[in-house]
Amino acid sequence: MKEAARLIAFILLGIGTIGLLVNEFVTDWGRGATITFACLNVSGFMLLAFTARSIGKR
Repeated sequence: MKEAARLIAFILLGIGTIGLLVNEFVTDWGRGATITFACLNVSGFMLLAFTARSIGKR
């Protein structure tokens, strides 16, 4: 389960980062897209921190 959560965290970080870069340099989707991709990044970081903390408690 922890490996799946870690994989999901990296996927969220990847989608958020690529989305922010595309929104900045290629297209201009607006404020809503920026906030959405930033939220994906934050949730990915939080999930990654949670899995790293739970793995460190073993």
